[in-house]
Amino acid sequence: MPNDPQRQNPQPGRDLQQAQPVLPGQRREPQAPQHPQPQRYAEARAHRVMDRAADAVWHEVRDFPALAAWHPGIASSTAHPSNPRVRDLVTTDGIRLTEALHAVDDTLMTLEYGFVAHPFPLTDYRARMEVRPEGDTRCSVTWTATFRPAEGDGAALAAQFEAGVFVVGLEALGARGRS
Repeated sequence: MPNDPQRQNPQPGRDLQQAQPVLPGQRREPQAPQHPQPQRYAEARAHRVMDRAADAVWHEVRDFPALAAWHPGIASSTAHPSNPRVRDLVTTDGIRLTEALHAVDDTLMTLEYGFVAHPFPLTDYRARMEVRPEGDTRCSVTWTATFRPAEGDGAALAAQFEAGVFVVGLEALGARGRS
C-alpha cells in the first residue's frame, strides 16, 4: 500500500530480506522457492495362476491369522489375543511382525492389510490379495503392496517383498491340495 507508514520506513530485519551483493555486470537470478519433494510410494506385486478352485484358495487366504499354514516363510502366525483382526507373525529367519486386517470382501475375494509393527525401513505399508476364478478348477491370485520407503525409491525393498514373500507364498499356495 503506498500510504502504509511501515512500508515507507521499513524496520531493519523485519520488512527487508537479507540482500546479497550484486557486482557490476552481474544479474541476480530469481530463486525459485524450495519445496520438499513429495515422498513417492513403491509397489511390490506378484501374480500366479493356480490349478485350484478359487473358493478353496480364498478359504485359505481369508483365514487371516493362519498364514503359517500355507506360507513356507512364516514359522508362526497367531491371532492377537486382544483383536482377531491383528496377527502376530514370526518368519523362518526370526523377524517379528504384526499386521492388521483392514478389509475383507467375500464376494470379490479381496483382503487388505497393513503393518502395525515391523523392522523394515518404510511407512504406510498396505497390502492386498485378490483371488479370481479362472473357470471351475483354476484361479489367479494377485498379491500387491504399496509403501513409502525411508530412503530412495524402494525398488530393492519391493523386489525383496516380491521374490522373498509374495512369489514364494503364491507358489506354496498353488501347490496345496495337489498330491
